[in-house]
Amino acid sequence: MTTTALDVRRTFNVTQETRFHFNGWFSKRKHVVDHVMAHTTDTVLRLAPEEVVDACLSTPGAGPPPDVVDIREWRPEFAFTHVAHHVVETLGRLPGWDEFREFCETDDRTRSMLWTPAQEAIADARADKAQARDAMRRKVLADFTAFLRDTYVVAELRRNGLDVRVHPLADVVFQVDAWVERLILNPRGGAQRSEALLVHAMPPFFFHDLGFTESEHVGGVPLPTRAQLGRAVRSLRAILYPR
Repeated sequence: MTTTALDVRRTFNVTQETRFHFNGWFSKRKHVVDHVMAHTTDTVLRLAPEEVVDACLSTPGAGPPPDVVDIREWRPEFAFTHVAHHVVETLGRLPGWDEFREFCETDDRTRSMLWTPAQEAIADARADKAQARDAMRRKVLADFTAFLRDTYVVAELRRNGLDVRVHPLADVVFQVDAWVERLILNPRGGAQRSEALLVHAMPPFFFHDLGFTESEHVGGVPLPTRAQLGRAVRSLRAILYPR
């Protein structure tokens, strides 16, 4: 069930475009590269949908963050997907929002990945510091809720017998949100970020829109409805296992 960075590289680093992206990424920020290449996705693939729902219920509702330009444009070295996957695999379970925040503050590795850079960005922001802190909190919360939404979809698809995989390397470098065999998925529905990178692969990859157009809030997280998930499962089975 586990997925390693080597698995991801063997699967997706197969076109001129993906090799260009991977080599450019690999040549920079050695500490980020070392972390991602050593990462194994395991716990994330074992989560039950109910565990994700529990985490969703812990998230506060929040409107859009105050438009503090320095916070909106802030791009830390470690993408949020790196942090979220690291936290889940380190804990061996999916935390709720308060536990996630506490872990980011107290765990040395995670603190260096997110907490300290965020505090530095707040200090450097050319804005009222209280407003900058609020903007940062809401930005991280929005990233966390997006991670929960995607993780819920993966958990539901896996519960229905579909071997959906995810990994931070696939997400950040190859722009693949999730995949099953050679079918590329976007847990949020809609267009695929990776199509331009992988369209020339042989054997080919295929791209499937899960068709999510409706959602219902669980805590602060908009999750696709049961009807939408059911249709997605049926469409994937028809594509992957035609009669």
